[in-house]
Amino acid sequence: MPENAIGGHNVKTIVVGGSGFLGGAVADELVRRGREVEIFDIAGSQAACDARWRPRGRGRFARDGVRFRSGDIRDRDALASAFAGAEEIYHFAGQLGTSELDETPAEAAEVNVIGSINVFETAIAAGVPRVFHASKPNVWLNAYTVTKHAAERFGELYAAAQADTRITSLRFFNAYGPHQHTHPVRKLVPTFALQALAGRPLEVFGDGEQIVDMVFAPDLARLTVDYAAVGPAGEAPDCGRGVPITVNAVAESVAAWAGGRVGIRHLPMRVGEVEHTTLVADTSRLLEVVGGDGGFADWETSLALTLDWYARRAGRPVDAGVHAVA
Repeated sequence: MPENAIGGHNVKTIVVGGSGFLGGAVADELVRRGREVEIFDIAGSQAACDARWRPRGRGRFARDGVRFRSGDIRDRDALASAFAGAEEIYHFAGQLGTSELDETPAEAAEVNVIGSINVFETAIAAGVPRVFHASKPNVWLNAYTVTKHAAERFGELYAAAQADTRITSLRFFNAYGPHQHTHPVRKLVPTFALQALAGRPLEVFGDGEQIVDMVFAPDLARLTVDYAAVGPAGEAPDCGRGVPITVNAVAESVAAWAGGRVGIRHLPMRVGEVEHTTLVADTSRLLEVVGGDGGFADWETSLALTLDWYARRAGRPVDAGVHAVA
């Protein structure tokens, strides 16, 4: 049976938050597999999507099979209208940030927790068979981590309370790739890319010996779609390469891509984060479900592809991003 069919009919697939980085990567993967995709997002249109994340007018979703619907996960009526007749929902909407959200914890909770509850309850009421929810490791003490972990646990709660809607989740590690936000939230590779392009030192929090797990967004998207199809409800497995790398090593790879023209400058750790942490995925549960070895892209090759994408962007977004992270 074709991948875009369940029980002999076409699948209505909703990607909530599909105008963003990871939701967009999953929408890309679904379209690649022949699915008919509807993006539900506050951006809500191809034009808005293009304006925010595209280099020089090349539409990321400029193909058949993608529709856009404007809406907010805090609006249950909008969700109910979008979810009617859906066979699967991928939930990526949320208030993004790290320590930035500590200044607005109530809004973070309203969007990330109450918004996710709205998605779960509306999907269950609409009889949607499958819901996937994006989560993250529960390590840092900040509003983003607290709210994302709470949403993950609510997903488990709803999954355990009923059997008609299977709710699954993965904990995503340090994703990178083309189309990732440059600002206002600082993310590792985009920040380094913009600083390198501006000829500025790469700013590393702490001594840089904290260990991270970098996973290429197209790999993450492929594994997400595979897992959502067959994964069990319950505690979310890790989704990363399972390969440790220090933040210093990431910075050194970016500096090498820039021809060694930039140095590295160390800053104090952000509020809620501590030095010498280790964040590496245990891929055993995920790969047990989806099979294989993950098929992960080569780090240096995929990093260069990502940095080249930023280098091709128009000047003004790069300038704005550099100003935001300076």
